[in-house]
Amino acid sequence: MAKPKSKADSKETTEPVEDLSTSDEVSQDELNVAEIELSEEAAQLVNDLHSQIDDAVAARQRALADFHNYQKRAAESEIRANIAGSAKVARSLLAVVDQFDMALNQDIAQLSAEQLLGGIRLVRDELVRALNSHGVKRFEPEIGDEFDPMKNEAMMRQPSEDVKPNHIVCVLQAGYQMGDLVLRPAKVSIAESEEKGE
Repeated sequence: MAKPKSKADSKETTEPVEDLSTSDEVSQDELNVAEIELSEEAAQLVNDLHSQIDDAVAARQRALADFHNYQKRAAESEIRANIAGSAKVARSLLAVVDQFDMALNQDIAQLSAEQLLGGIRLVRDELVRALNSHGVKRFEPEIGDEFDPMKNEAMMRQPSEDVKPNHIVCVLQAGYQMGDLVLRPAKVSIAESEEKGE
């Protein structure tokens, strides 16, 4: 025997059913009806999913807060490290300033040129010691060395019978480096190529 159609069944055949999850016009009563129609297992599953979503959101917020705190600490550490590095360099240069002060306090009338030159040497030596204490080393290429663009800066080319082309003829200014980092290249003059066009 055929089952008589209910009002709900007749609605299904005559009108499209709206998706409750996407419709903006779903009333609170319709949502409550949808919740009531869930079985206990389905309701438990929905509650579990809501709980998992809440946990995930809370975990994300904690992770973002931790990351923000980490960025803040890292920036503060970098600032402290820069200050500490600058203070170390400044401290080592104070002795050089003291040497200059001593030289400037001398009675110029009683100083000979030789004494003045000796004082300048003392100050320079103190400055070199300070630089060396930070790993800064002076380097000066030899005459006849091959030109190295990573460590040398060619200021000019000049003819030379004794030096091969593109090799160093004359060192105009020493260079300085800290480990592998070239702080200032040595300024050099290099031998001209045999072909004038190069």
